[in-house]
Amino acid sequence: MKKKFEFKFVTLALTIASMTLMAAVSARAQEDDVTSIDDFLEETNDNTSANVASEEKTNSAPTAGVTQLDELSVDTDAEAEQAKQAKKVESASTIDATELQNTSKSISKAVNTSSGVKVRKSGGMGSEGKINIRGMEGKNIKVLVNGVPVETQGNMGLDDIPIDQIADIEVYKGYIPARFATDGAGGAINIVTKKRPANSVDASYSFASYNTHKASLTASHTIDSIIGAAALEVGVSGYFNHSDNDYEFTSPKMKSSTGKDTSVIRDHDHYTSYNAQVFANLMGAWFDNVSLGASYGASEHEIQGEESRITETMMDGYNWGATFGLDKRNLFVKGLGFGNYFAFAYGKSTVTDTSRVHCRNWFSCDTAAKNVGELSMMGLPKLRTVESFDFNDLLNLDYEFYKNQTVYWNTLFRYRKENPEDDVGSEMVGFNMAGYPGKTYSMTTGLSVEDQIWNEHIQNLIGFKFHYLKADISKPVYSTLNEPELQSDDYKEFSYDESVRFQIVKPFAIKGSYQHAVRLPTSEELFGDGAKVSAAVGLKPETVDNFNVGISLDLMELPLVARFRFDGDFFYSYYENKIQYITIAQIATPYSNLDPIRGWGYEGDVKLDVNEYVMLGTNWTFQDLRNIDYIARQGIPEDAIVPNIPRYYMNYLAEFHIGDLINKEDFLKLWWSANYTAEYYYGWKISSRQDRMIPSSFSQDIGIEYSVWDNKLAWSFEVENLTDGVVYDNYGESKPGRSYATKIKYSFR
Repeated sequence: MKKKFEFKFVTLALTIASMTLMAAVSARAQEDDVTSIDDFLEETNDNTSANVASEEKTNSAPTAGVTQLDELSVDTDAEAEQAKQAKKVESASTIDATELQNTSKSISKAVNTSSGVKVRKSGGMGSEGKINIRGMEGKNIKVLVNGVPVETQGNMGLDDIPIDQIADIEVYKGYIPARFATDGAGGAINIVTKKRPANSVDASYSFASYNTHKASLTASHTIDSIIGAAALEVGVSGYFNHSDNDYEFTSPKMKSSTGKDTSVIRDHDHYTSYNAQVFANLMGAWFDNVSLGASYGASEHEIQGEESRITETMMDGYNWGATFGLDKRNLFVKGLGFGNYFAFAYGKSTVTDTSRVHCRNWFSCDTAAKNVGELSMMGLPKLRTVESFDFNDLLNLDYEFYKNQTVYWNTLFRYRKENPEDDVGSEMVGFNMAGYPGKTYSMTTGLSVEDQIWNEHIQNLIGFKFHYLKADISKPVYSTLNEPELQSDDYKEFSYDESVRFQIVKPFAIKGSYQHAVRLPTSEELFGDGAKVSAAVGLKPETVDNFNVGISLDLMELPLVARFRFDGDFFYSYYENKIQYITIAQIATPYSNLDPIRGWGYEGDVKLDVNEYVMLGTNWTFQDLRNIDYIARQGIPEDAIVPNIPRYYMNYLAEFHIGDLINKEDFLKLWWSANYTAEYYYGWKISSRQDRMIPSSFSQDIGIEYSVWDNKLAWSFEVENLTDGVVYDNYGESKPGRSYATKIKYSFR
């Protein structure tokens, strides 16, 4: 009772404090609506229209819409507008990444400020990050770039993509539109990249605590009238990331010599990644755009111990790819849009675990005469290399067959092959320790229809998708006398959805959606890793029924504020055959399906544009996930709360910005943000004596940005975790303490 009272008291106090702050600042409001650097630049551009007109005459070639982050799709202006209209009815929120491009923030940091979303990482840069949307996370959440699943693009990490190259981040909660030709049960993050102006250079460099460096460069040049009226754009793009990640952390998995939790410095966790791309776009020929691209990337990551010290084990890999795309509006008939994008990717990754040092915990280590490895308590070395081949083809068609009525057809074909090898480990144990080659063939095709009636007061979007996956899996064998048995699994599933939005009056709208979603097993879950995870033959796809009801309010020019926005949602989900991994001692086990899971919750988001100088915001999320039936295999009782998932959290934001401060075309922004996360369960609560909780946390960040010359040159400085508080994340593993970052960005047009 005491903990519940404290939780309610803290929540109430934070809510009252934020509302009091908003009211106090609002009392001094002015009636203006410049709330971002984009609004300021629009005003500046209005005052320099003659210069803009002159530039348009000089650079008359159309700007390219192709993006060059490995296997990414072309996104024309017409398609972007259609997607913008569709999002009004979908259960989605959009983060304006252009507001973050002068900062050192990563994509996961930006997404983490959205209601209903938690990104929980197991370390610093390069570590695994699980995106949690409304309680569901991991592979339930699909990450896409311009509508293309990022999982088809090699080993690219979410935070490897420079924020400088991103325009918007779309967050789909408990819903994946049919126009995205992908599976997924919990939601999606769609990263929309920027369109480049003709003849431009963008470069940035960031330095932060823990020897963290980020660099990004994009340059393009357009040649007019190369073939008739057609123009050719050529360019290069790339990024470099590095961090030592040597911060102090605490984990309940890591015990001291006396058996208590302890804090140590992460001394084996450095991460480095880089990527380089070249591209060419032929624009304005018979096809609106013909794109070609090639890329190469590599990464290196030391493996950090959580339960015991790891001294030498590491992962490294590289990948290269090629893309080809075609795009055309009004193909053969007016209103028919066509796009087809093909990509090939080859990757090779290696886990090197051949150390002679083996640690029982963080403090007790032994040196053996032979290589024993550090990842397995059984002392088995590993030098596992996996080659992967990916072929993907994405087909997009849309047709406006009647005014305000559009049909979309999107299909993604994918072939993936993996070849694992481990001569070191296999020689020691006497059988194939790496696993066997595996293949998957998959297709997802979706058809959706959007209607806008009554002067767009009512919007309706209905769609369905067909998912097909064939996997050739070799059953594991533990003897050289037996040959692995090859088994083919076929998966055929349908998903469907219905969304409606009703704008009662201009500032007020209600919306609702239902989706029966499907998430197919991934190659990692099907094939295993040859060590801790064995092949999963007969694994079933996940299915989920998601319901959402929400309201939206947007009021302009109120007595105390320039603009007030509120979005609120109630959601309910029912999951079946949830795929999860259960470790059993030292035995290699496969992924398996979990009994039904029920989830529900609510979220809200408030933003106040007080005046041209001040913007305030807050959002909150409550989510409750429980298993429905008794799980005999693990002894989990009926109606138990799913552990390791935050149940209640809030975000806060305050910004002050002003333009033309020192000279014309400069812009200054000061900001403060905070996050509160209530305590939540560490493990399944299977008895009244098991009350271990991951503690609640409250963290604050501050920053300053300053730009000149119409945002061509910008500088920022940020402090994360200002009070240096202990903030816990995945399974109670503490995040970095106070850290600093600074960034400089230059844009040439």
